[in-house]
Amino acid sequence: MIKKYVLFASSLMWCGGLLTSCGTEPSSSDDDVIVIAGECTRDAECADSSTGPVCDLSTLTCKAGCLNDSDCDGEEKTVCDTSTNACVAPEPEGCAADADCQNDGEVCEVATGACVPFTCEADTDCEAPTPVCEVATGACVAGCVTDADCVDAALPQCNVDAHECEAAPVATLIGTGDGSVESVNFATIYTPPTPIESTDLGFHPERDELWVLHREFEVSGECTEANPSSARCNSLWGSTTIISLPGSPLQREDRRMDANAWHFMRRPTSMAMGVGEMFATCAEAATGNFEDNDVNFIGPTLWSTDLDIYARPSGGNGSHMDMLHATPWCMGIAHERDNVYWVLNGDAGSIDRYNFNMDHGPGADDHADGEIWRYVPGELSRVANVPSHMEYHEADEHLYVVDTGNARLIKLDTTQGTLGSPFTPVYEPLMSYGFMNDTAMTEVIVDQGLVQPSGLAIYENTLYVGDHATGMIHAFDMDGQKLRALQTPLGEGALAGLEVGPKGKLWFTDMKSGAVYRIDP
Repeated sequence: MIKKYVLFASSLMWCGGLLTSCGTEPSSSDDDVIVIAGECTRDAECADSSTGPVCDLSTLTCKAGCLNDSDCDGEEKTVCDTSTNACVAPEPEGCAADADCQNDGEVCEVATGACVPFTCEADTDCEAPTPVCEVATGACVAGCVTDADCVDAALPQCNVDAHECEAAPVATLIGTGDGSVESVNFATIYTPPTPIESTDLGFHPERDELWVLHREFEVSGECTEANPSSARCNSLWGSTTIISLPGSPLQREDRRMDANAWHFMRRPTSMAMGVGEMFATCAEAATGNFEDNDVNFIGPTLWSTDLDIYARPSGGNGSHMDMLHATPWCMGIAHERDNVYWVLNGDAGSIDRYNFNMDHGPGADDHADGEIWRYVPGELSRVANVPSHMEYHEADEHLYVVDTGNARLIKLDTTQGTLGSPFTPVYEPLMSYGFMNDTAMTEVIVDQGLVQPSGLAIYENTLYVGDHATGMIHAFDMDGQKLRALQTPLGEGALAGLEVGPKGKLWFTDMKSGAVYRIDP
């Protein structure tokens, strides 16, 4: 039924978009009169309406809805929301979110509104400082899931099976397995066209190049002036293979032999990359001349890695940059700084320090600025046809030397020693030479199962020593404690030079086939 409502303007107010009677008496005699037609102005007037009990003040009509909970007779929506006059489901008793739970270790089970003890099913359910799910109990406990959970610098690696932080594995260049041939992958990087002895290798300090040092298989007899073309004389020549982009699909190989390698690179045992465009080699020979000459005239040779100079015509005597001649039967060489190199003198059983100072240029012969100092004579022992490699370790200023004949590794403190009396014989003018007194040599590895130690590389405070007799590579800490070992596929009498490449992998040479291998742990 439509009704008419007489209202006074002064008694009306606009409330939230609804015209509502706020009083029944006029404020003055001249108050304006407003007449409104509608069904209701309050809920009570809709009590008997068939439409519903709620008065919609925007239209002054009755509508469906609720005024209190008794108007809601559904099974789920049993509560009246008086702000909307709609029946809604009741709020669950208890919690609605984890934040509603006050006890430690409890979470909200939203379906029931109950706070219950938290239980995990996987590590992903847990977080620091208890990141590990103990599935048997459903509890998150301390431990590690990833290395990021290990904050102790001494235990930086997570054992994901035991959920324990451990020390990082050591000597990983030769793998972390059982040390068998099958425990790592041996990548064949280079195989020469015909077998040859590859005694050593070195990486160019600036270019992506691997230099491999070769010599022919030894032929018995004597190379004399009377038979300069004999098989013995021809076997004395040394050579190199320069491998660009080694180990990549674009690898290129450049085999080179100096025009007078018969003298300057005679039966080379070892090489050492220097600074800039320099490297040096040394020779396992008594002389660089004909072998019926009684003068032991040979020593290390300085070369250029400039490919426009090395093994190219110089207009002089080969392409060598310098050579000094006081170390017969040289078995190993290492670079210290500038043009300073250390060598193992197999004739004197000593360690000799060479300083070429200024090189004389390609093919020349001025040696007057050379210096040769001799350390610990008689302390080291050569084994024929087994290189004795050495490495200068800048961090402690020691020279580490494989002493093959005594089956050990020694180190020499290069900061100790005073120049004493001159040694003899000397066959060329030199700026300085003589024995060094007050030196300090220490055994590092002895009685550790080495038979014929030969190759040597130092990487991340680890000594890697190759055993020529067994084909095994052994790893030791800097104090000589054994860490692990790896059997290579070479067997006995083949393993020679070791070198760590620019990407932190260990490379080695085979003296039987001439091949070069890389260890991929």
